Amino acid sequence: MNDHNLARKLATEAGKILLSVRGKISPLTPGQMPDYDVAELGSRGDKLANEYLLSQLNLLRPDDVVLSEEGIDPSARHGAERVWIIDPLDGTSSFSRGYPGFAVHVALWEAQSTAPSQIAAAAVCVPMISATYSTADRVIFEPAFDSGVHSNLHMQAVDWALSAADGIRIVTSPTNPPDRLSDICTQLSKDFSQEAVIEKRGSVGAKLAHIIAGKADIYVNTSGFNEWDIAAPLAVARHYCLAASLPDGGDFAFNQEDVTVPGAIICRQKYFSSVLKALTDSQ
Repeated sequence: MNDHNLARKLATEAGKILLSVRGKISPLTPGQMPDYDVAELGSRGDKLANEYLLSQLNLLRPDDVVLSEEGIDPSARHGAERVWIIDPLDGTSSFSRGYPGFAVHVALWEAQSTAPSQIAAAAVCVPMISATYSTADRVIFEPAFDSGVHSNLHMQAVDWALSAADGIRIVTSPTNPPDRLSDICTQLSKDFSQEAVIEKRGSVGAKLAHIIAGKADIYVNTSGFNEWDIAAPLAVARHYCLAASLPDGGDFAFNQEDVTVPGAIICRQKYFSSVLKALTDSQ
């Protein structure tokens, strides 16, 4: 099994484990007191999905190093040729409170890779919609979307049709909306004569899936996160020919000494320059 297919398999199977752990719980409404331990449920999901991923990587890629949100940062990754960067449960709050916005992230960084940001393979599983998007996919693009960067892709058909929603759809964190969000909306309105519609959603992977499925257009984060939060979503986004960069327009670097990342822009190509302009123009 090549690395692309392995990433997809691992993310999908870990997603099944999370669904099994969570069972059938209804979404909590604001102020509702759950009849179960929310923290314990989240911890159990994190633990079991992480154990599965680590065991499979140890079995199938024993010479590789693993950087996991749920593990100790391994010193062996410094100078390593191959490092798997994984988040067994991105969006723990959504998972443990009955919301669909959680995901599994699996990415492989290679020191010698020529892939963007050296992420050689990646997958994002969103269990609640039974979807795994990965660098193993084949994609057929409709003419309405930007061309010129698709010739080297070999992926499975996806529905790029936009939903009937009016306006440009921006997905943000429920708790940490991006800086200058009003400036972004103003710039988009100016450039495209459309109003921006804001939707709050949990995991980075769940937001990416929303964009790939044609239900959103833009995701912006300026508060920052860690490598495991963005490595897999970034690689999958670029594989689907979405624009992706740091909030200042720069590129990502992974397997760094400091695993924090200042944020991200992921969006349809046509909106990228407007979002970047709103974020980088001086006040």
